Amino acid sequence: MKPLPVHLIAYVAVNAILLAVNASQTPAPGEQKEWWVIWPLAGWGIGLAAHAFAEWAQSRSRDGQLLSDENVRGVAVHLFVYLAVNALLIGINLTYSPDNLWFIWPLLGWGLGLAGHAWLAYNAVTRRTVERYATEQQILTEMKLERQAAEIAAAVEKAPKKKAPATAKRRKQAAAKTTKKTAARRGTTAKRAPAKKVKKKTAKPAGKKR
Repeated sequence: MKPLPVHLIAYVAVNAILLAVNASQTPAPGEQKEWWVIWPLAGWGIGLAAHAFAEWAQSRSRDGQLLSDENVRGVAVHLFVYLAVNALLIGINLTYSPDNLWFIWPLLGWGLGLAGHAWLAYNAVTRRTVERYATEQQILTEMKLERQAAEIAAAVEKAPKKKAPATAKRRKQAAAKTTKKTAARRGTTAKRAPAKKVKKKTAKPAGKKR
């Protein structure tokens, strides 16, 4: 069973007994009957109403709403009780001693306590909001960097791969092979070329001198 229905049942049962006791009392001759049961009825009623208000505020709490924060709900319930109790005190003061307005002292003292509670809750909410914002920004930055890294990796994979430059040793080996091939080709060409015939010049007989 939920706490609020239990609280309500206890409130009704206890105040019913108190009301029966108060009603059974007979005032002295010449005195007016005093219904003192109204004070526990009103005082406990404020507590029950505060309990119901806290349950309602918690049921209305959703992400992104003001009542979703526990500190804010605490201040809201505190404010509700402050207003209800001080309204009761004002009624008692004006009913029994209107010449002495003493209700201002609990009103001011409790008001300072409520203001301190609200200030602490404000600081807590502000700190958590800043931390949550910083965390969200860090996550967004990491996601952006991961996306950029993935884009760069995809671009590198699509780009044509270039052959790595030959080392000095490989260049020397390639040059030596080229030289050997050139020399071999020249030797083959020299063997295949026909030899040129050398014509011998015959000396003409010299004429007789006269």
